[in-house]
Amino acid sequence: MIKLLIGLAILSMPALFVYLNIAFSSVEGKYLFTVFMLLAMAERLWGTFYTQKGKDTRKFHGDWTLAATTFAYFFVSLLIVYFFYLSDTKNLTFVILGVVVFIFGVIYRFYSVSTLGKQWNIHVIDSYKIDSERKLIIKGPYKYSRHPIYFSAILELIGLALIANAYIFLIVILLVNLPLMSWRSLYEEKQSIKIFGDDYIQYKKDVSFMIPWKVFFK
Repeated sequence: MIKLLIGLAILSMPALFVYLNIAFSSVEGKYLFTVFMLLAMAERLWGTFYTQKGKDTRKFHGDWTLAATTFAYFFVSLLIVYFFYLSDTKNLTFVILGVVVFIFGVIYRFYSVSTLGKQWNIHVIDSYKIDSERKLIIKGPYKYSRHPIYFSAILELIGLALIANAYIFLIVILLVNLPLMSWRSLYEEKQSIKIFGDDYIQYKKDVSFMIPWKVFFK
C-alpha cells in the first residue's frame, strides 16, 4: 500500500506541475515555485520512508493513525499548491516568511530524526523488541517537546500556506492536520508507556506535548 502511494506520488507530481504551469500561465513565480515544491516533496518522501532503521518500513502495518496523518499532510499540501495558481500575484513578504518557516520546519525535523538515531521509525509497532535496546530519548529537541517531528510537520504546512498566500489553509491546518497529528501522538504515547513505564509517565509531566514552550518561556 505504502509503496503504491510512493510510486503514484513520484509519477504524478511532475505531471501535475506541468499541467498547472500550462493552465495558469500568468501566475507570478510559478517556475520557481514548481522547482521548490518538487524538491520539497522529494525530500519529504525520502525523509519519511527511506531514512528509517526498522524493517519493512514501506509496508502498511495496520496503523490507521499513520495513514490518516500522512494522507492529510499530502492532501492539504496539494490543495495549497492548487491555491497558489489561483492568484496571479503574491505578497512577497509572506512568501519570504513562508520559506523561512518551511525551511526551519525541515531542519527541525532532521534534527529530531537524527536525535532518535536507530530508533527512528514511522511505525508505532515496528521490528524493535520491547527490551533494553529501546531507550527513552530526552535530549536535543526531545528535551523541550515530546513530539518535535509532528511539530515540524505543522511548521512545514504553515510555511507552505504562507508561500502560496493561502491564508485560509492556516485554519485548515489547525482544524485538520493538528488534531490528526495529536491523535497519532497520543497513540504513540500509549505504546511508549508500555515500553518505558513510569519513566515515560514522568517524562510526560516534565516536557510539553508538541510545542516547545520552554524554549520561548523559560
